[in-house]
Amino acid sequence: MSALKELITMASYQGEPVKLLFLFAKAEYEQSEKGTNKDENKGHMMPVMCVDKLPAELTNFADLCSEADNINPEWEFIFVTSMFAEVDKEALDGGLKRMASDIENGENTAMYVVLDRQENVIEMMRS
Repeated sequence: MSALKELITMASYQGEPVKLLFLFAKAEYEQSEKGTNKDENKGHMMPVMCVDKLPAELTNFADLCSEADNINPEWEFIFVTSMFAEVDKEALDGGLKRMASDIENGENTAMYVVLDRQENVIEMMRS
């Protein structure tokens, strides 16, 4: 089962309807210092765009990526979390802003599922 399909399935098992929040981000790498391991990439994530979707609005990963690319193709990773669907717009916007802040600052990233463009699950590490 694909990672996105698994998230959709888990969302459908919740006691209350949920929305999935997606934040598309790109990596901005720091220049490595002399004498450091060139295989180690250091940098931070920069939010590009975000969207909320009900699980029923999602078909597959390729369609989600295509929709995102039509808006802004400069993303490399998708951060995903969920929120109760029955919240007002202010709470939803606050959740998306908090998500963007977490990703940009490298904080609380363990609470998000992170996927790359090939739908691989990525583990975020803090240095």
